[in-house]
This record gives sequence, structure tokens and C-alpha cells, in this order.
Amino acid sequence: MKNISKIGLAAVVVTFLLSSIAYTKELKIGVVDVEKIYSEYEKAKQVREDIQKIRAEKQAELSKKQAELKKITDEYNAKKSKMKSDEIKMYEKQINDLNAEINTFVKLTNQQLLEENKRKTQVLLNDIARVIQEYAIKNGYDLVVDKKSLPYFSSGLEISNDIIKILNQR
Repeated sequence: MKNISKIGLAAVVVTFLLSSIAYTKELKIGVVDVEKIYSEYEKAKQVREDIQKIRAEKQAELSKKQAELKKITDEYNAKKSKMKSDEIKMYEKQINDLNAEINTFVKLTNQQLLEENKRKTQVLLNDIARVIQEYAIKNGYDLVVDKKSLPYFSSGLEISNDIIKILNQR
């Protein structure tokens, strides 16, 4: 419900701005689909692949640690009835330490991947914004709006493909 009211408010504000500007001069407006631009931007595709590659490497590392834990746990369970108290404590400590190491590894890896993805995504979004601005200035646009903020627009106003082409040529 909040999103609907935000969209409605944005539409009213945009309509008001457009109508007040339109009286003073002819307004050239462009519409972009930032999500489409990002998804078709080759650098963004490469970043997604890089992050996925790192994730796969970390998953392989995690699998090794989990296999080690399983081996020790199976060994412990098989020998437990024949072990002395000191040996039992040693195995339990080893299992608990490895469990803690795995949990920490998972938490840190997820945090690192999230931060890396966020950082790289922001750089790419800044590139996209810069290209949109350059394109708008070069082509005499008075206003460029993300299509998310518009309930309707004529498809002739869409400039996303031009932006994608420029980004991928660089």
C-alpha cells in the first residue's frame, strides 16, 4: 500500500513538474529502465559471473571443511564406546571447534560477498547514471526519468537501448 501511494505521489509530482515546464517551452523527455540497462550491461554481467565464481570457490572450501567435520564425527561415533574420557573430550572439542570455524566461515563469506557485490554494483550504477547524463546533455533532453516512477509513458520516449549500446561499446 505504501508503494502504491509513493508511486501515486511521484506521478503527481512528475505530472505537475511536466505541466508547469511544458507551458514555458517544449520539453524533451526520455525514459530509461535502469533494471534492464543493468541486466544487459556487459560489465554488470561480468561482475555477476565473478561473484558467482568466488561463491563457487568458497562453496568448495566449505565442502572440504564439512567433509572433515563429517569424518571426525563419524570416527568419534564409531569409537566413542571404547574411548576414555580424555579422548572423548578431545574429539568433542575438535568437533565443536570445527563447527564454530564452519559457522564463522559461512558468516564471513556471505558478508564479504554481499559487500563486494554492493560495492561493484554501486560503481556500475554510477557508470550508468553518468552515461545517461552525458546522453541527455548531448541529445538535448530536459528530463530523463526511470520508468519505475511512471504509471504510463509512450514507448517513443524510451532510450534504454541507446544507453545499453553506449555502455557496452565503452
